[in-house]
Amino acid sequence: MTNISVRTILLLTASVIVVAILTIELDWMIKLLAILVLLGSMTYVTLALDARQGQVKELSQLRTTCEQLDQQAKRIIRSDLELHRTQEALDRKVASLLALHALSQRFSLGHGPRDPRRGIPSEGEGRVNLHPEDLYGQLTPSLVSSFGFSKGLSGVCQSTGRVSWKTLVGVSEHEAQQIEEYLHTSGLISQALANPMPRAVTPDQTNPSAATLLALFQSRCVVLAGIKPSAGPSGCLLLAREDAGLSSEEGDQDLVGILADQLAIAIESSALYEEAWNARQGLERTVQERTRELEAANAQLTRLNKAKSDFVSAVSHELRTPLSAVKGYASLLSTGQFGSLQPAQKERLSKIEKHADLLTDLINNLLDIARIESGRVTMESRPITVKDLLAHLAELFKPQADAKHLTLSMDADGVDQLLGDPKHLPRVLINLLSNAVKYTPEGGAIRLSMSRHNGQIVTSVKDTGAGIDPSEVPKLFQEFYRAAHPINEQVKGTGLGLTLVKRIIEAHQGTIQLQSEIGKGTTVTFTLPEHPSTTPQKVG
Repeated sequence: MTNISVRTILLLTASVIVVAILTIELDWMIKLLAILVLLGSMTYVTLALDARQGQVKELSQLRTTCEQLDQQAKRIIRSDLELHRTQEALDRKVASLLALHALSQRFSLGHGPRDPRRGIPSEGEGRVNLHPEDLYGQLTPSLVSSFGFSKGLSGVCQSTGRVSWKTLVGVSEHEAQQIEEYLHTSGLISQALANPMPRAVTPDQTNPSAATLLALFQSRCVVLAGIKPSAGPSGCLLLAREDAGLSSEEGDQDLVGILADQLAIAIESSALYEEAWNARQGLERTVQERTRELEAANAQLTRLNKAKSDFVSAVSHELRTPLSAVKGYASLLSTGQFGSLQPAQKERLSKIEKHADLLTDLINNLLDIARIESGRVTMESRPITVKDLLAHLAELFKPQADAKHLTLSMDADGVDQLLGDPKHLPRVLINLLSNAVKYTPEGGAIRLSMSRHNGQIVTSVKDTGAGIDPSEVPKLFQEFYRAAHPINEQVKGTGLGLTLVKRIIEAHQGTIQLQSEIGKGTTVTFTLPEHPSTTPQKVG
């Protein structure tokens, strides 16, 4: 039951009491009238009181509603402010990330030693050609402001523990010097390099060093980060703002950490690039120096080789005259024109003639090699009939092969002619067949074959002789070299035959190679162009 209903009952009770009193003393008509008036008055008062109580209740409800609306309005305003601050923080983070992206792109365009004439590139340049230390100077005012800070310092840490500032943003040189002195004496630089993770310094901290650092920056928030790349100079990065409540400390540390990491990566890349560039430059200088030395040595060797060839040629010419005289007198003596000869004397004269022939061959080979090396011999390019050439070779070597019971075969395989010097090219085959006959034991086989392959005439001489150690094969074309084999003690030679063969083949624009295996034989293969150039070839 409400308060208004209770009051109504009380008024009705009072009215009944008054009516009872009046009924006792007054006339009934007057009493009836009074009762009616009283009842009307009481009813009016009751209704008025009920109406008033309803208004009071409505006012109370209205007041409660207003209070609720006020609280909701305050919550909306607080939410709006929080959203506004969050939006500002998001905008600043977006600006920071865009700045980091732009900086990353700038760094990724290339690093290298700076051209001293260019100096440090400006923000608008597309390529970063900086020394590693100069990258600490890339902390620009726009980059600092995009991170929501107003002041910034970045510099290189020296081996003495001091810092050499490369960038000052919003800080004077005097203030920067004071900050550097404090960082050094307080040990904050050593701590930052030992633990490069960014740390935020705010007034909430009770650390005295934090208060001193904030006072030096005249700011309420400072973020300090060490930069320690695996290659290149170490350094530090400090960013400060006057308002400490613009963003969370964790968000500041994350963004500054990303910036520090990018700087560290760029410094490391630049240092490695510069190291590689310097090494390459040093290598190029070394190569150039060695090239010049080799060119000088090659020129000297060329002069010495020519001098040797000239000397050999001159000596060979001088030896031929007395050697011809020795051979001539030995021939005259062996004919008996100067008296009859004893068998022992004839044997000695025969040996003189034999060794004179060997010396003549040696001298002729030396002269030919010297002429070819000095370029005094021009190799002609004329057709050589293969059929006639093989017939001539068979005529020369068939008796020698039969004497040792060797099987000698020759196959031209459709090759009807060779283009080369008719005087020197046959000497190649004569030399090769001569070696095959000398070093092939009785009952062996020798095969000379020719074929066409990719515009080349391929000729090979294969025997089943004693063979040569593969380690000695590359030396066989050197002058006077003879393989270390017992058979060489029985077979005489000068070691010039293959040298002369190689010189003649190369003078004909061809190539030669030798394959051999001990106990299985040797194969010498040379190629000649089927259509050589018409220009006479000289080897010098």
